[in-house]
Amino acid sequence: MHKKIKQILNLKKLGLRLSHLIPRPHHLNGTILHRVIGERLFDPHLWKPTNKSVSAGFAIGVFIALTPTIGVQIPLIILSALFLRVNIPVALAASWVTNPLTAPVIYPLQYQLGLWLSGAPDVNELAGFTGMLRLFFRYAMPLWVGSLVSATFCSILVYVGSFTVWRLVDKFREKQT
Repeated sequence: MHKKIKQILNLKKLGLRLSHLIPRPHHLNGTILHRVIGERLFDPHLWKPTNKSVSAGFAIGVFIALTPTIGVQIPLIILSALFLRVNIPVALAASWVTNPLTAPVIYPLQYQLGLWLSGAPDVNELAGFTGMLRLFFRYAMPLWVGSLVSATFCSILVYVGSFTVWRLVDKFREKQT
């Protein structure tokens, strides 16, 4: 059993197996991404896993994934990760919290949370709108309220959880050596 735990917690081996998925600077050099972003693209915080960059990457990925921004989540996550200097691959991986299987469950729950917190929009507020625009404003406000509250709560939870797990694994490794 102890040997099995050591194998699971050996993140170095795991990192070696996953390292081929992380782009190397010479692969990104001269690409459109490099021309747009510049040398900031090669900042080590964006690619190398550290406790703070991974935890913040998880938090940003989960936060943006839980907002109703389907279709622009990936660019938002990349721009946020670049601006805040957090781990890009982790943030992108965390964005899969909402996927085609989970989104039909998550967004209605967030809408219900938004209705509970802010109430339904007043009929007088929607009087000037007709058709699809009226439907959009009727559902958008509660959805955004619910999603921002749940995204904030979940991203804080994910940040604290991943930061704590990283520290526990480090302490466990120190005891082993």
